[in-house]
Amino acid sequence: MAAPTSFLGRFTPGARAALDPDRWVPAPPVTDRDGWSRVGDADRAALLAAADAWRDAAAARAPTLTLWAHYAATGERAPYERAQRALLAEVASATLAWGATGDGAAWAPRLADAVWRLCELTAWCLPSHYALPGTGERPPLPVPGRDVLDLSCGYVGGMLAAVDRLAGDALDAAFPGIRARVHHEIRRRVLDPWDRDAYFWAEGEDGRPPNNWAPWIVSNVLACTMVVETDRAAVERTVERALVILDRFRAGYADDGSCEEGATYWWWAGATLFEALDVVERATGGAYDGFAVPPVAAMSRFPQAMQLDAEHQVNFSDGSPAHPPNAVWHLLARFGERVGDGEVVRHARWMGRAHPLGFDGQLAPLFLRTLAALRDPGWEEAGPSEPGMPASWYAPGTEVAVARERAHDAVGLALAVKGGHNDVSHNHNDAGGLVVSLDGHPVLIDVGVGDYVRDTFLPGARYTIWTMRSAWHSVPLPDGVEQRHGREFRATGTAFADDGAVASLSTDLTAAYPAEAGLTSLARVVALDRKEGEVRIDDAWRFAGEGEMRLVLMTADEPRPVAGGLAVGPALVAIDDGLAVATERVDVDPADTRLVRAWGAAVHRTVLTAPAGAEGTARVVVRRA
Repeated sequence: MAAPTSFLGRFTPGARAALDPDRWVPAPPVTDRDGWSRVGDADRAALLAAADAWRDAAAARAPTLTLWAHYAATGERAPYERAQRALLAEVASATLAWGATGDGAAWAPRLADAVWRLCELTAWCLPSHYALPGTGERPPLPVPGRDVLDLSCGYVGGMLAAVDRLAGDALDAAFPGIRARVHHEIRRRVLDPWDRDAYFWAEGEDGRPPNNWAPWIVSNVLACTMVVETDRAAVERTVERALVILDRFRAGYADDGSCEEGATYWWWAGATLFEALDVVERATGGAYDGFAVPPVAAMSRFPQAMQLDAEHQVNFSDGSPAHPPNAVWHLLARFGERVGDGEVVRHARWMGRAHPLGFDGQLAPLFLRTLAALRDPGWEEAGPSEPGMPASWYAPGTEVAVARERAHDAVGLALAVKGGHNDVSHNHNDAGGLVVSLDGHPVLIDVGVGDYVRDTFLPGARYTIWTMRSAWHSVPLPDGVEQRHGREFRATGTAFADDGAVASLSTDLTAAYPAEAGLTSLARVVALDRKEGEVRIDDAWRFAGEGEMRLVLMTADEPRPVAGGLAVGPALVAIDDGLAVATERVDVDPADTRLVRAWGAAVHRTVLTAPAGAEGTARVVVRRA
């Protein structure tokens, strides 16, 4: 009989019988000095410095009522989230520092005080996520007794559950009763809402499978359950329900494992799926194996396919073009080892050498993966390493293609281009969009996403933000008309081929535009020609009447007019004669930390305009200057 091909189906009678919550132990207790003896000196020093910095940051600004209310008044998410993040990171870093030093006299009081303040928060949910299940009502302040299980509530609970496994005995010995308080808060804020309420993130929305929220929250609910729940039947019910939700999430992935939410969100999607499956596997002593379910193994290969070089990645959807701050490469190495993919492991080691473990990010949601990496120093040197970027990769499920001049190498041209539709999770209206880099240097860019505000996820408002609109992506603008949001606005007939010399994606973009664009056809072919050392962008269109085609090129560097086209950084962008060229500087809001970190003060938008007519063609070629 074939093995079950669903997460729930693999929760066999044998796995159920083996389920023992006490088996889930993410690391030895902080008092087990042998268990923490391998922490490296450099990591320890960085951790101690970070712990002091997080303590000071948390003391400087608490997550107060006025900061919560500030979101309701202005839509600005950052003030409350930064204050909450500092408190969470104080808890996380103090726990890790206790383990790394063994100095309970110094760290137990600091950890206890921070944990107590966290327990005293009115809500673990974020203001931007506080919507009552069922009604969707958004009260300006949390309603007493109505905890909402969002991402933040989940990872606060999950972190505290792990802290309890590591330091609970020692903390309770020093401060009797604190463990009972922590367990009480986890139950009322995480496990009770899990049992009581129905959430969009568990079911999916508008006919779509759930997105990253599902594995992210489920992984933390599982950790909370293993630590707090004492009823064996309740533990088993939670595992069953968790696996059902993970199967719904998995249904949103094709066999190629491509993450439609993009490379940055893979670390909250594929990576948290790994963590969820790992909790169940550990709690069953290895009797449960969800990693054999397709397309889990393929999902582990997505980050390396999206890598442009050690510092840059393809950033379709709400992704960062730079190395994502939520990436912990030790987790990818574990993922690769678990699914038996040595290439993934080698790529993770290569990236881990370029990006050592840090403690300045979101330590609460990254707690388990940071903990594992901290206790495994030198993992990136433990075997061979090499960049895993393939010569080309195509995901039919999302219609994303990536091609390079040279496999496993950032030298030369790299191209990413997409077909797809305009209703993916974290969508931008960018069917036909592309990214081109040369020797790792961004040439044609996807601007990405700015700091999240209320409008970012507000229906009717998201596509008023310039970074979400097709007018600021490298796609056509027929008669100045932009693409629209919705699954019906899509590329059709998308096909990819790579014969070794030329890798190309062809797609029909007609349906990505509304009727007022006046199109009868709009074909785009984007090719990387390894022999010629160039990327070619060919567009051909036909209007129902007469129209004017404009083609947008987004760049980080300011384009400089030169003979034959534009100089953009190390590249020449050659442009057909007859196309009018207009370039504008697009200033980045200096308060937008994401965009400033990615691009600095500005990006640039070049619009190529063809002569008006019923039909036309245009070619743009990118090559080394």
